[in-house]
Amino acid sequence: MKPLAKNTGDVLDALTADLEIGGTRKIDNGSYMAVHVDRLSQATFSVAHYFKQNGDLVCDPDGVFLKTTAGWLPVTLQLATGHYTVAIELDCNDKPTGWRPRQYRELHSFATMWLRNIRAQQGGLNKITGDT
Repeated sequence: MKPLAKNTGDVLDALTADLEIGGTRKIDNGSYMAVHVDRLSQATFSVAHYFKQNGDLVCDPDGVFLKTTAGWLPVTLQLATGHYTVAIELDCNDKPTGWRPRQYRELHSFATMWLRNIRAQQGGLNKITGDT
């Protein structure tokens, strides 16, 4: 499994920096949609956008990413249409137990485009991290 490119991984590094397990973060620098980040476990993180529909919050999209020593790997993607893709199966210790190559390529491509858009919409990594 090829990890996301370094510049794409840098966006995830900025979004997830110093987030404790169970912690959440909302980043909204006046962009199109705020980015919500949740640390699910030691090595997995959820990144999502939300909108309201009939008074309920709906995620679209919601991606789960795994941070490894080799880099970031896209694990799952859920869309508001009900589309749910699993590219990597994980055990309870965040260790990959299986993967689906075609789905992984799709998620890798989508994540690359989506994270570049997040960087642009939020005003770059400095705006995401709060650095000047």
